Amino acid sequence: MDYKQKYELWLKNVKDEKLLDELKNMTDEQISTAFFKDIEFGTAGMRGTIGAGSNCMNIYNVAKVTKAICDYLKSNNKNKLAVSYDSRDMSYEFAILVAKICAQNGVYVYLANQMMPTPYLSYMVRFYGADMGVMITASHNPKEYNGYKVYGEDGCQLLDEPSLALSKIADEIDPFSVEEMDYDEAVKKGFVVLTDDEILESYCKEVKSQSLNKIKNLKVVFSALNGTGINVIPKVLEEQGASVVLNEVQCKADKNFTTCPSPNPANTEVYASSIEIAKNCGADIIIASDPDADRVGVEVLHNGEYAYLTGNEIGVMIADYLLSNKKVDNGVMVKSIVTTGLVDKLAAQKGVEVKNVLTGFKYIGEFILNLEKKNQSNRFMLGFEESSGYLVGTYVRDKDAVVASMIIAEMASRYKLEGRTIIDRLNEIYAEFGLYEHFVYSYKFPGEAGYKKMQKILAELRTSPKQSFGEIKVLSVTDYLDGVGDLPKANVLTYNLEQDTEVIVRPSGTEPLIKIYVTLSKNKEINASNLKIIKAEIDDMMK
Repeated sequence: MDYKQKYELWLKNVKDEKLLDELKNMTDEQISTAFFKDIEFGTAGMRGTIGAGSNCMNIYNVAKVTKAICDYLKSNNKNKLAVSYDSRDMSYEFAILVAKICAQNGVYVYLANQMMPTPYLSYMVRFYGADMGVMITASHNPKEYNGYKVYGEDGCQLLDEPSLALSKIADEIDPFSVEEMDYDEAVKKGFVVLTDDEILESYCKEVKSQSLNKIKNLKVVFSALNGTGINVIPKVLEEQGASVVLNEVQCKADKNFTTCPSPNPANTEVYASSIEIAKNCGADIIIASDPDADRVGVEVLHNGEYAYLTGNEIGVMIADYLLSNKKVDNGVMVKSIVTTGLVDKLAAQKGVEVKNVLTGFKYIGEFILNLEKKNQSNRFMLGFEESSGYLVGTYVRDKDAVVASMIIAEMASRYKLEGRTIIDRLNEIYAEFGLYEHFVYSYKFPGEAGYKKMQKILAELRTSPKQSFGEIKVLSVTDYLDGVGDLPKANVLTYNLEQDTEVIVRPSGTEPLIKIYVTLSKNKEINASNLKIIKAEIDDMMK
């Protein structure tokens, strides 16, 4: 069925007036974008722009996947689902729809009683003994997006095999014929149970159990980037001893993200209003979590100015803090293949193993699960990705901005008591190992034409392997489609260059993007010169 046939099918069957009106007013280009493929699971579940179409987030695609979950659970003699949601447009509505469809199919739902973070959903799954979990979120994506993350009974994002099985079931479901129970009736019959303060207190207790030192004499400006972090992070920071000043505007739920159009703590522009607040109140650090509070970013007061730390730098500093303050026998840290190798050098000094996994925190969650099966979960020290996601402890199986915020504040407090800052310690690490700088470039390929071009570029990189980036020679190429060690095959290419330089090419699992990761590790002048050469070559590759 081509995109025009799919469009006609939707025109005939859509009953929702808003979506039907949108369909009737689409241009041919908009029809192609909305229907050239069906929305699919990537590294972090189902995600897309909100609107009408088989390739978009809407009530019909949510209904299809939810019915597939119900069928999947029942086929395995299971019937309990945990559900949470963030502050985005349609998040609450999608969560209620999930609950109503589950009730109609005899599946019991534990539903968050307010918008709550993604790691909280991971905790919900195991706290209630649920068989699966669903988090309605598009994480740090722009306001036009929403998404649907699926979790297994271990609280980890659904891994490749069950995700594929679920997708196959969903492919056979007619999204226009999925039935649902009235919400009030579902609650009355006990199919929907709202969470209470007991689980929130239990979750916060687990987070605080990861603390290594109390927070003393530290003032923090906090921004939730208009998302769920407001319901947990300030509470934990204050209970641990921090003085917290809220960026009030960014701590209110706002589906339009008015003051932070791209609500990603990795984007430095989201800190503008928080920096003004911090200057006025004399804050030591600024902490910002993304809308579903699984990512966190930091600005640190250093030499009279607020300085931004990258996702890799935060990970390095958390690793260094743990390695310096926590003794773990046969310890292990886990990171994605696109994350800084500086952690490997720090860990090696302390005899701690570093394990590399594919991009997607579900692979870190899977690693934790495998440790648990061997009664070795106490070995786990840290999991992190360069995209500002961190986990300390095994109480959840996803990145957690709540625990990361606490550890970051502890670090800042400890260094302040010593008369220095987090950045002072980071500079000491750079002086010892070299200036590790990391750059991520994203190239967009929207629509059907863009999708085809993206596939063509990736294919050409394999059929005509690059020998150099400008004057910098390629020493070796690793193609993860060929399989690397015990990792699953993945559409990733890694170029190991001269001068301790690395370039990684990876298509996004959730957006029409090719991401290029560049690592340089000499000094400021050499890094800048090499980056200029490499960036020009990358731009040419992506044409």
